Parts: sequence; C-alpha cells; structure tokens
Amino acid sequence: MTAKRARTAKNFKLTSVTPTCGDFLVKVKKRSGATQDFDKAKLKASVKKAGAKDEHATKVADNLASKVKEGTKTVEIRQWCITELRPLDPKAAKAYETFKKPAKKK
Repeated sequence: MTAKRARTAKNFKLTSVTPTCGDFLVKVKKRSGATQDFDKAKLKASVKKAGAKDEHATKVADNLASKVKEGTKTVEIRQWCITELRPLDPKAAKAYETFKKPAKKK
C-alpha cells in the first residue's frame, strides 16, 4: 500500500491511500457484480476484527495479496483467507467464516 503524506508541525499526517497489489491496482469482483480495487489493509482489518493477532492478520493479507489477480471474486478471497488463517488461529478463522454482513436498511 502506498500513501501520500503531508508534513504537519510535529508529525506526518496520512492524506490519501492508494491500494496496490504488487505495483498495480487490481480490481476484484464483488457478489453484486460490481468491481472494486483490492485493498490489503481492508483485508487485514477484517481479519483482526475476527480476533486474529496483528502478525497473523499481516501474514494472511500479504499471502493473499500475491494470489489476487484481476477479476478475482471476493468469495474466493474469503475462502483463501479462511484457509490461510485456520492453521494460525482456528478460533479467529471460525469467527471470520461465520460472520454475516448485516443487511442494508432501506
């Protein structure tokens, strides 16, 4: 992931983030049929929310980033994630596998 930073008086501030997979943007296909840029940080955050340690989430996200190709379906990415996470943290893998996204309110 690459980031542009703007200097502030005391520290650096993140101003924009560009998701990358290798040196190029990769579009993945969502269940709805829409396409979206693959975001390794988003994947890592979701694995951490399932209860995985930071180092396990980083390892899983790094491994999957190398597998993801143009047009990969998010359902495949989810299965790969579960497969990668299970030997590292079975409890987090189960939580990730059973999570259901709440339906949007109309």
